[in-house]
Amino acid sequence: MIHFHGDDRPAALHRLESLDSFLAATTTPPPALDDRSYAALTEQERAAHDRARIMHLSGGIVLATPHYTKARTQLEKAFAANAGRNSGHAGLVISGDSTLGKTTLCKSLMRHIYRSYGTQFPDFRAHNRIPVVYVEVPAGSTGKSLMRAFADFFGLTVSSGETMLSIRNRVVDLLNTAGTQLVVIDELHNLSRHTQGNGESHDLLKNLHNDLAATFLYAGINVKKMLATERGAQIGGRFSLLELHPYNLSNQKDAKTWKALINTFEKQLPLRHHEHGSLAELSEYLHDRTNGSIGSLGRLLTGAATDAITDSSIPLERINRALLDAQQLDAAAETAYAKRTARNARSKKTLLAGIAA
Repeated sequence: MIHFHGDDRPAALHRLESLDSFLAATTTPPPALDDRSYAALTEQERAAHDRARIMHLSGGIVLATPHYTKARTQLEKAFAANAGRNSGHAGLVISGDSTLGKTTLCKSLMRHIYRSYGTQFPDFRAHNRIPVVYVEVPAGSTGKSLMRAFADFFGLTVSSGETMLSIRNRVVDLLNTAGTQLVVIDELHNLSRHTQGNGESHDLLKNLHNDLAATFLYAGINVKKMLATERGAQIGGRFSLLELHPYNLSNQKDAKTWKALINTFEKQLPLRHHEHGSLAELSEYLHDRTNGSIGSLGRLLTGAATDAITDSSIPLERINRALLDAQQLDAAAETAYAKRTARNARSKKTLLAGIAA
């Protein structure tokens, strides 16, 4: 069992200090050890090495997916479009189901902008610059609760009687003074309900686009319909939309990409006995298990790799079909897999019956 201890606790995204720590961190994969080198470690060294490998599996594997490449291009175009504007700012909306890696994609984009800014302005911290901000839209959002989320990110104290306008003005002043380049607003689907509070939040976001020089990045579950509403159009009319979909093996391009993702992921597995390339023959099975979701694929492979490292009853550190079968995934992936398995069984039964007749 892995416990948090000291400085290796994962950094939160919705607090300034922890987001800065996360974006500034460089991940170094643990060294690959052969059996002899691993056996030569002391018990304490072995525990530390295994822990480092599991931490890498948990959050250190980053895949440059086609979605990331496209999102980065669209975001960079929005930055260019906003360079000389003082109103009508462009931005990017990422939409998709809950297991398709929206927040992971946002993290990669935030890291890209953060490091690009740091390359141009290495001393930005000395000038109290905050290049990237991340907040989540609260459930049942109102204008005040949304601005409270911004205030919480910065650690601002908000009194119970303070008005939304007062909080907003303080946040806007802080963002402008800090020279913030990218504002990421996650859980955008929490604005999909037609309530007065959510309408207020829509209007507030629109006004923030004009008050801030920053470029905005939104992410949420299936927000395309929300953007088609009268208020949602205030965002959708200026922003590019990137919709994330599961990979479809019947599509030649998707099938090629799916295999490439598996290959790239496999290269980063810190297992002593795993033979790179052995998962290629399980490509279709991996797609069936995960319903073509990159998020579910990551959980499946990292879960199996973690078991291979920690389960003493497993003789070799490698991923095979039996170890994959033993993994429990998210409900959506498991339900889709069960339906597909049942459908295939019925088809096989019908085929056999036809042959017998």
